[in-house]
Amino acid sequence: MRRRRARRAAVPGVVAVTLLGLLSPVAVAAPALPAAPAKQAATPTAEVPPVSSEPEKVRAARTLGVVPTDAMMALRDKDFVIALWRTATGPEVRASAELAFTSSDLACTEWIKSGVLAANTRDQENKMRDAEAAKVAKEAKEKVLLLLGIVDDAELTVQNNKDFIIAVLNRAQGPKVRAAAVTALGASAAAQKEFIASGIRLAYAADQRDIIEANAQADAEKKARLLAEAARGNAVTVVRVTPTPEIKSLPDDDVLRVIADNARPGSQIETAAVKALRSRDRADWKRFIDTGVYEANDRDIDAVLAQKAQADRALVEEMRTKAVRGGIQPRLAIAAAKALAGGVDAVSGFLETGQYQALTQSFSRQAINGNTAGHYLRESADGVLVSPGAAEPGPEDGVSATWRVVPGLAGQDCHSLESVTRPNHYLARFFDGKKVQVKVMPTNGTVDFDWNATWCADNILPGAGVTLRSGADFLTRTPDGRAGMGSEYYWWVMDPNPDSTEITLDWLNRELPDYDPYTELMVYPVREEQVDGSVRFRDFQSRGTPPRWTFRSYWSRATGVHRLYVGKLGGCPAPELLDTYVRLGGHRTFGVPVTDDSCAPDKLGRFAHFANNVSIYSVERAGVHAVQGAIRSKWQSLGAEKSTLGYPTSDEFDIPGGRRSTFEHGRIDYDFATKTATVYPTGN
Repeated sequence: MRRRRARRAAVPGVVAVTLLGLLSPVAVAAPALPAAPAKQAATPTAEVPPVSSEPEKVRAARTLGVVPTDAMMALRDKDFVIALWRTATGPEVRASAELAFTSSDLACTEWIKSGVLAANTRDQENKMRDAEAAKVAKEAKEKVLLLLGIVDDAELTVQNNKDFIIAVLNRAQGPKVRAAAVTALGASAAAQKEFIASGIRLAYAADQRDIIEANAQADAEKKARLLAEAARGNAVTVVRVTPTPEIKSLPDDDVLRVIADNARPGSQIETAAVKALRSRDRADWKRFIDTGVYEANDRDIDAVLAQKAQADRALVEEMRTKAVRGGIQPRLAIAAAKALAGGVDAVSGFLETGQYQALTQSFSRQAINGNTAGHYLRESADGVLVSPGAAEPGPEDGVSATWRVVPGLAGQDCHSLESVTRPNHYLARFFDGKKVQVKVMPTNGTVDFDWNATWCADNILPGAGVTLRSGADFLTRTPDGRAGMGSEYYWWVMDPNPDSTEITLDWLNRELPDYDPYTELMVYPVREEQVDGSVRFRDFQSRGTPPRWTFRSYWSRATGVHRLYVGKLGGCPAPELLDTYVRLGGHRTFGVPVTDDSCAPDKLGRFAHFANNVSIYSVERAGVHAVQGAIRSKWQSLGAEKSTLGYPTSDEFDIPGGRRSTFEHGRIDYDFATKTATVYPTGN
């Protein structure tokens, strides 16, 4: 292996990790491109969301001392979480289960796989991280139910915000509460959270005012009394006291005592209620009931959430550090770093869903000394291969080379590679009676399987990739293109759903034969590969300020990959061919290139040949022109640009009874009647 200096990652779709930290791709603006047909859809459709396995459910249940019944084992992951939550006693286990349940199906799956184990450990060590935050979220819903007079059916307060709002909509009576609930259902997650925290209360108070104001039997004094009673009843729900008629009719100072007595000791609500009681001004009592209790409640919630945010941030930093050091989860490391840079909401979003969306990676064969680049560790019907993608890839082509990198089944210091198309199937080694091999197999919960499906990245070298070891053997590529076990072998850790079409392989291997994704390639793709029927093409640009469009690669199954360059070629000063090719109809008219855009032997001109018996030639003194059909054949038989005619000076055009192309020293006419091409040197 040749010695390399440390370099930034620059290949699109590649992320690099060093032991010192993260390396970010260089962001550049793409230049304008000629119009191209819309790319055919190639969204990976075969990836299946992960689900927990039976062994994982059994392990999660037994962690809590529960023997799972057949009925429990048949539950989907989200319902299984609730089933364990019902039996759990530890505050962290219960809290983490509630937070997972209110987040997403994916969060519930990950809670079963690993979250319950971590939460149970925190309970055993009395290290609280989720309990207070989950309590705040749950209490906010309990207060709403008390306010609206809705009976909690045991699990209503642990529903996610959207489902809780739907329940409120179905059970609430007030028109303004219902209307506000409808609006909240179509709003953002943050708006739904705010609606539960204060929006429902405000809408309910408005409904109360409307009813009181519509009471024709009540005079102004009675309406004022009813509004005051409503305000007292609403205020006591903040400390989860049922607003009975007796409480509503209490004097304001007694209502403050009810609130202070039921507030959490040392809370902002208790402190503010006591302070208001010490005042002799009745207006201070009323002000606390109308607004002060809610402001104090907000301060209490903010304090809890600030502690949770600090703990969350520490956890994300720990995850980022572990991902960097682990060597095979660069996307997770980058996602964690981005969350840490984005503030509280970004950190929370990463922990709720973002971390699970950043688990997928692909693994590329480390190719040096001219070997073919762009070959990936790929699950297939024929076993586990190390191969490029299809020349004309379908939506699942990149998915077959994508793996979900999860904590090691036999130990979280290492990793397991889970199939993204078959949840709970892992890349594992096995002995076939003759030698150790690898294949994708379903987990069975045994220690033996977990050990064989766990891979450790022992060697993590900048500019050299990582090794993946299971037991004493390394994951390698065998001479027949399969994945196997053997001696030390390095892999590049790449983005999921990799593109390794013929155009990509041509680019990687021609621009950098000693392929290294940590190298700053000076030429890289502008956008995704474009597809027009059986023709594929892609534009590339050179690094610089501003970046410069450099060439377009075309591919067809019959012709392979060929390039047309932008601007003048090194070695010959002739104008470019690509703009003329596109202007005259491109591959739809002339067919795809069958040669690269190349310098002519005289080093003054350049040319490219195309599938439909067309050539385009360029030279500074004569311009860029297409020669085609019988005229092209005749000209080439004379020696093309080396003939006495020289370079073309026009594209082919109509003349009476035929077609004509002009050249520097003559012309060639084609006669429709005789089907012959005749040369007319200058002077004839």
